[in-house]
Amino acid sequence: MVTDTSQDAMTVASALLETTGDALNSGDFDAFAACFKLPQTLSTMDGVRHLQTRDDMYRTFREVRAHYAALGLDRLDRWVEAALFDGSGVIRSAHVTHMLSATGQLLKPPFVSLSRLELHDGLWLISGNHYTVSAETDHGKALMSGGSLTAPDTPPKSTAEAVVQAHLDAVNRAYLSEDIDGLCASVQLPLFVQASRETQVFSSLDTLVPEFKRHCTQFKVHSVTDVVRTVTHAEMLGQRRIQATYRSHVLSGALLIIPAYKSTMTLQQGEDLNWRVTSIIHPMEHMTLEVKAEAEANNRGLRRRKS
Repeated sequence: MVTDTSQDAMTVASALLETTGDALNSGDFDAFAACFKLPQTLSTMDGVRHLQTRDDMYRTFREVRAHYAALGLDRLDRWVEAALFDGSGVIRSAHVTHMLSATGQLLKPPFVSLSRLELHDGLWLISGNHYTVSAETDHGKALMSGGSLTAPDTPPKSTAEAVVQAHLDAVNRAYLSEDIDGLCASVQLPLFVQASRETQVFSSLDTLVPEFKRHCTQFKVHSVTDVVRTVTHAEMLGQRRIQATYRSHVLSGALLIIPAYKSTMTLQQGEDLNWRVTSIIHPMEHMTLEVKAEAEANNRGLRRRKS
């Protein structure tokens, strides 16, 4: 447990990561559970689980340890890539995990997790984790093994889906019309963006604006005429947070510029009652000639099949 509230965000996140990693390696559930706040939200790229009780957490802990044993895992090599305060009592962080054998062999591709840490009675505790793994993998199934699909006393999913779709539409308009003010109204800083190869943290407009302009330039270079983003799943995490999955289609006329892809994001409702995105996980890097060529080949194949 981390009790020094004067520590910086990176130190707090790293200490919790080390403690939970040691507990997972040794099987010390008491030490592991002491780092978490209940109820706890845990999500993968495909779904959300709500851990309400200590028994819920123990089942997940046990199943994850069993998965590690089946892999032949000897140790976890994990480190924090980014950590920032989001107000006085919340830290948001990103860490990368390598699962290694006794000989140092990498057992699975490394993956990134986004975490939310909250200060409770002088202790920093983990209140939620979002793993960039699929729920269909053995690891994803272990993570999704405990708790319930829905949390009690939360608004219906249809409400969450409507909020997310409205947000996606607003962001699309901002990019297509090069409206930086529209984008700023839709995001909360710090904004965490996890792509396939890197974690980006936008802590100020000075870092967000250049990235926005770079995307707008890419849209022009690749003759993007429309971006269609559709919600596939949205889940309320309490009263003021939403975890959502959506699919993106980037188009030039009727043709895909790049293959359609799935992303997830988290939205937070502010004191002004407006919803803003706080984190995004997607599999894409900046658009390149290579991915554009792949999409064009797919489009040619589709036209041949139709003819």
